[in-house]
Amino acid sequence: MRMTRRLRAAVCVVAAGAMLVAGVGTAYAEPGVTPADVTLNLDPGESKTITKTVSTPAIPPKPDIAFLIDTTGSMGGVISNVRTNANTILSNVAAAQPDAQFAVAEYKDAADSPPFRVAQNLTANHADVTNGINSLAAAGGGDFPEDGINGLFQVASGAVDFRPNSTRIVLLIGDAPSHDPSNGHTLANAISALQAADITVLAFDLAGLNSSGQATAIADATDGQLFSGLNASEVSDTILAALHNLPVTVTHKLRDCDPSLSVSLTPASRAVTSGDDATFTETVSVGAGAAPGSTLTCKVDFLLNDVLSPGFTETITEHVPKVTPAIATTPSGQVPAGGNVSDTATLSGGYHPTGTVTFELFGPGDTDCETPIATRTGTVSGGGTAASGDIPAGGVGTYRWVASYSGDDANNPVTSECGEEEVEVVKATPGIATTPSGSVPAGGAVSDTATVSGGFHPTGTVEFQLYAPGDTDCATPIATRTEELSGGGTAASGDVTIGAAGTYRWTATYSGDDDNNSVTSPCSDEQVDVTPQRLTGRAYGLTASASLAGLQLVNIARTPDTGPVSTTSTGSTSVPCTATLSGLISAHALCAKVVTTEFPGKSEATASIDDTTIGITGIPVISLKTIKSGSTTTCAGSTGTTTIASLKVGNTVVIAAPTNVQPNTTVNVGVVKLVLNEQIPFTTPDKGLTVNAVHVTVNALGLAKTDVVLASAESDIGNCP
Repeated sequence: MRMTRRLRAAVCVVAAGAMLVAGVGTAYAEPGVTPADVTLNLDPGESKTITKTVSTPAIPPKPDIAFLIDTTGSMGGVISNVRTNANTILSNVAAAQPDAQFAVAEYKDAADSPPFRVAQNLTANHADVTNGINSLAAAGGGDFPEDGINGLFQVASGAVDFRPNSTRIVLLIGDAPSHDPSNGHTLANAISALQAADITVLAFDLAGLNSSGQATAIADATDGQLFSGLNASEVSDTILAALHNLPVTVTHKLRDCDPSLSVSLTPASRAVTSGDDATFTETVSVGAGAAPGSTLTCKVDFLLNDVLSPGFTETITEHVPKVTPAIATTPSGQVPAGGNVSDTATLSGGYHPTGTVTFELFGPGDTDCETPIATRTGTVSGGGTAASGDIPAGGVGTYRWVASYSGDDANNPVTSECGEEEVEVVKATPGIATTPSGSVPAGGAVSDTATVSGGFHPTGTVEFQLYAPGDTDCATPIATRTEELSGGGTAASGDVTIGAAGTYRWTATYSGDDDNNSVTSPCSDEQVDVTPQRLTGRAYGLTASASLAGLQLVNIARTPDTGPVSTTSTGSTSVPCTATLSGLISAHALCAKVVTTEFPGKSEATASIDDTTIGITGIPVISLKTIKSGSTTTCAGSTGTTTIASLKVGNTVVIAAPTNVQPNTTVNVGVVKLVLNEQIPFTTPDKGLTVNAVHVTVNALGLAKTDVVLASAESDIGNCP
């Protein structure tokens, strides 16, 4: 290798007999680079300048030191000095550089045999080196010049096996110049060979080595040094001092550097004396495209004379800081109580963010977002967005979202602020479905059932209002019922007794509560048809039949007769009274009438006769004064009445004064059977009552078979509740 700097001029040469050397024992910094480890946290695009100090060892690294000694006759004292101090030289050098190796060679005059010899090739074994030195003996040399140039040429041309990348030093020791050419090699040949082999020559002149300027030329050409005016006793000390003051060229080389990490040092090299410090200005720059959160490394090897030694490698570790993205959130809009809310987070300004976003939903009143009521986690998509998905909200109020990004290798976590994402939950508007009772007869009971659905756990009451027929706008209720809503969302009005027939209408109004709006079913959505009662009846004055031995004596149809009456409305049916009826049966003022009332449903039938005489041969004469019958039927039941002013059968007086006769009073006078206020109830097809004021029957052997009904009234009602 080529030295780039001359040794310091002032190398102290120890006086004869002094114990070794100037420079040995001098306090040097620990060899190596400072700082050896650099940890940075630069943002992309940033750079930092660092001062690097390289403390060189007292002896350059990996030294290969070859002794090249003139062993002609005049060099006995010098050889003795080197032999005496060999172990000291070797051990001092090895203490500074344990991997030092040594070689020993000698040169003589051209006439000597041999003119050049390697006594010990390069080795780290000190005993072998010492033996090589000890094998040297001063002899020969016919004239003043010797063959040192040949010796240098041989050493540089392969006679000594220098190691690759070693610090190669030749210690040229002599007291006479060299022939030129020497054994066929010129000074120029020797210098070229030395330079090619990257050898530094330290020349030690014992009163004649440089007499022709050869030693100076060689030392200058190899960045070595010439030590002149030495005597034999000073040689070893001067050698050791010179080895501790060699020139060192410090260079640097990058390796294993991340592409996003740029490192440069100035100057490119520094030349110092071994043991001194070399300083450099190092600039570390992080590329603009460096991935946040990544770790970038680079190694800088500091070479001493192109040799890398342990401790002379700097490791740069750059932790690119993570970026902190911004998080923007978009909560869902206003929803009714119980509806779904959601949140979407978008990350911007980060570095290809991945990971997850945790969405937390906080209920009304939790203005500090302390206790979430729901938590969802969404994965960040390639576009930097994440979604919570739907979460059912609770009751009315202001809810708050907080979105927390997890961060990843390149991005720091980030959380949205409490209160930035508010969602208003308003009252829900439930639906109301109603089921009115079916058709009922007038006077019956109707009801309504309401089901409230679609709200948020509705509570409260339902007000049921019933509207009469004709109130098609549901303006004035005729009945109101209020009932609590059950857990199933239903309420029932209970029974309401209805009036006259017609179409009735219900409305159901849910009261609402803290989370639900009130709602009312539309008018006419709930109609109830109320059907009227069937009102029937019949009345007549008299009917009679009498026969004897197959001969019809009397056959009187119903006189006068209203005929069957059937209606659902209020009305009156009557026939003209019959003034006189003559014959075996005679009567005056026979009348019949049926009156109906729609609601409350009622059917009334009445019949009356004055001055009635029944005179059939063989039967006692029956005479009656003013008789009346009445039959009244409602859904509650039927009643009947009969009044008779007087009644006589033959000579027997049955009723002497006007009398309200008890129902079904039976009187037997001889062969005559009379049933007074005869009441005959019936239930088919409708319920009702037939009232006959007087029912006369004769059924005796030899007498006319007689059946007479006076003043008959019948009332009926159907379709009752």
